[in-house]
Amino acid sequence: MSSASVLIIGGGISGLSTAWWLAQQGIGVEIWEADDQPGGLIRTTREAGYTSERAAGLVVNFRKEVDQVILQTGLMRRKRLRDESLKRYLVHRGDLVEVPMLMPALLASPLWSLPAKLRLMAEILIPRGRRDDESVSTFIRRRLGREILDTAMDPFVSGTLASDPDLAEARSVLPRLKALERRYGSLILGMMINRVLKRRRANKADTFSFSGGMSALIEALAATPGVTLRCGMRVESVIRKGDCWQVKADQAGVQYQKWVPRLVLSTPADISADLLMQTDTVLGRLLAQIAYAPVAVLHIGLPSSGIKHPLDGTGFLVSRENGLAFNGNLWMSRLFPERTPTDRTLLTTYLGGVRHPQQVDLSDEQLATVVLSELKPLLGITASAEYVRVDRHRRGLPLYHGQYQARLEKIEHRLDSLPGLYLNGNYQHGVSVRERLYQGHRLAQKIAVKLNTGERLFSREPSFVLAR
Repeated sequence: MSSASVLIIGGGISGLSTAWWLAQQGIGVEIWEADDQPGGLIRTTREAGYTSERAAGLVVNFRKEVDQVILQTGLMRRKRLRDESLKRYLVHRGDLVEVPMLMPALLASPLWSLPAKLRLMAEILIPRGRRDDESVSTFIRRRLGREILDTAMDPFVSGTLASDPDLAEARSVLPRLKALERRYGSLILGMMINRVLKRRRANKADTFSFSGGMSALIEALAATPGVTLRCGMRVESVIRKGDCWQVKADQAGVQYQKWVPRLVLSTPADISADLLMQTDTVLGRLLAQIAYAPVAVLHIGLPSSGIKHPLDGTGFLVSRENGLAFNGNLWMSRLFPERTPTDRTLLTTYLGGVRHPQQVDLSDEQLATVVLSELKPLLGITASAEYVRVDRHRRGLPLYHGQYQARLEKIEHRLDSLPGLYLNGNYQHGVSVRERLYQGHRLAQKIAVKLNTGERLFSREPSFVLAR
């Protein structure tokens, strides 16, 4: 077994990112992943000529650190940009309505009433909020009005984050908007200033995936020189022993033990809670309080000739007031045409979340029947589905509900008393691939600083087989 100075439990995007950044600084890393392959929820499936994504289907990026990963892993040649001219849609009163991206189009949009538009224009006069822990609903209603909340923000929070805007904490879910209010006192003024500054920046935002799918990113990270990846390693215990950590795991009936000076848990919050409860009950309980929403992803392939809508956008989101059974629909074959056979369309629908958690328990046939019945009038579908696939995630997305940042601060405080222990999961600072790559960078920097400032490495015995 390797004598890496950092052991990472969990080989999803968070763990792989942390390992990659550590390896760039010459720090030895070993990853133990419970599944038979790395990537966590990110996995590309190729069957019947269709390429579908189990979870994240693209990267929306504005960070230079993500650009660095793509460049240095050799993925630049496989990078596939989304057509930025594609429209974005919302379901409004039974029809698809384009989301306006500029102020003149917003004022002319049928999405909002005249009073709502006037209320929006008055946003610049609204004073800064005094509470950091307000919900998304409270924040958006206070700054932009109820109609904007119900029509635009509700589908974003419910559709992309599987969350509830009445419960989700604004500074956790909408950190950039909260930052605009703090800095400029107005969202509209802040956006205008940022738009001007954006034109001057060298690294502009882009949206992309990879030829062959998102698994290309996972495969590139997993192949990082200096990183040892071991799959099928089910960790059974984590115990602090003196000034290092003892980790025990089972791999196909073989028991392993490893002593490490630095341990990173990149596992879901509830799993991390179970592993740490014996070491720090308070920390374990804090992590156990983090809930997850179940999510189902339905992929439907059908002849393009059987769809009347031009599909001239990325897809659409659905607000609660529309009463549909799903949260959003992504037109994956429009985003990346090589994902389907010739003259075929791939529609990816997101279900479940806080809004409809019970849908994860429906059969593939039931989900397809319900979704197609609602897609047909929206998209003018006349063809029958040729391909159906469902990916279910009972522990889908973490819910940033309640006083979430306060909970994370308490977790960080407990970690301060446990030298050598680090956490990095999607329940911290964002669920997107972009933020997972960025947070891996931040954590790797933190660990590297500890090493460079003379924090000593321990030289206990390496991993060894205990019993079969």
